[in-house]
Amino acid sequence: MGPPEARACVVDATHGGVVLSDALHELGLDVVLVDVYDTLEEPREYPVVRRAFGSYDLVAVPVHCGVDFGPVRGPRVTHHALAGALASGVKEGPLFEVTGVRGKTTTATYLARILEEAGHDPAVSTTDESPVGRPSVTPARVLEVVEGCRPPYVCEVSLGVTVAADWAVFTGAPYDYKIAQGRESAVRAKVRTIEEALEWGARVIVEARKGVRVGLRGPGVVRVEVRPGRARAPGLSLEWEPFGIAFHDRCFGLAAVTAVLSGLADGEDVSAARERGFARGRLELRDGELVDAHPAVNEETVEYALRVAADRWSEFGVVIGGDPGGYCEGVDVDRVARVLERWVRSGRVVGVEFVGKLGEAVRRRLEVDVGEIPPGVPVVRIIRKGD
Repeated sequence: MGPPEARACVVDATHGGVVLSDALHELGLDVVLVDVYDTLEEPREYPVVRRAFGSYDLVAVPVHCGVDFGPVRGPRVTHHALAGALASGVKEGPLFEVTGVRGKTTTATYLARILEEAGHDPAVSTTDESPVGRPSVTPARVLEVVEGCRPPYVCEVSLGVTVAADWAVFTGAPYDYKIAQGRESAVRAKVRTIEEALEWGARVIVEARKGVRVGLRGPGVVRVEVRPGRARAPGLSLEWEPFGIAFHDRCFGLAAVTAVLSGLADGEDVSAARERGFARGRLELRDGELVDAHPAVNEETVEYALRVAADRWSEFGVVIGGDPGGYCEGVDVDRVARVLERWVRSGRVVGVEFVGKLGEAVRRRLEVDVGEIPPGVPVVRIIRKGD
């Protein structure tokens, strides 16, 4: 009789767990998938349960999971670690992964543009596009991309990077937020995955400024100084026409340094990519407005957008709202209202338009009077992406 079959428990069918479970099943493991959100409708070739029990040789859990999935025992890994280990065995070339709190999609898009200008045909996976199905930024999507596409690969990844990354770009953390039902810091979770990737040999690109307080230093970490139209790293200096929005210069600078240090592009490719203009992203100038279209409109995203607007204008109006949903942790409308209220009292916000269910909820909770946006006043539009 041969050795007993290894047993694996994968938690969360909603955020990439099906992909990981299928991969382990194909490798011959005895797999149980825990569908904690009860979203899976298609049957699998292995058990799918709401709660698991007993001992396993491997338990894979998303870093953000705060749902009880049962009394399970066994060595625990994150989805990031498991997806990376599986992807490392099948990737055929350089893998670029981009994570952070703000700027992931924009940085990944600029990186892909620079590689395209250098003659490559990158497989690009972001919240806006995907070469393998509808867009997704779960760590499991990295595995799908390297299995189904040719390199180089450029993947935006939520809540960290995988250990398969050759180049890991951290776009910064202008604010933190809670995950796992409020029990964990998103920034700490992201940094832990980056530290794991460093141990596996990844090169990490991070901006060298006071606002990026993440403690990523040492061999393998490249700290980049970014200014409007310029980026500098040890032994490298790049220049381009400034964007006029510091956010885009930061994203472009990180992408440019990454592409050039990888050896897949040069300064001419950077300049050519800049000539293609702004990348469509969450924060951009559109028809004279500063638009912040975010998957989740919460107090941190509102504060950030208003600070960016205040860097451009002394007074401005605000359009705020959309659907209150958009991510797993929910939205504290009272906190959103307190942020907006503080800016109204400061005199910088001179008018507000409330849209959608979230906008109406914020309006009801404001404890300060605010009128309509005066004609001719610049506007920052803070809405949920898709609204």
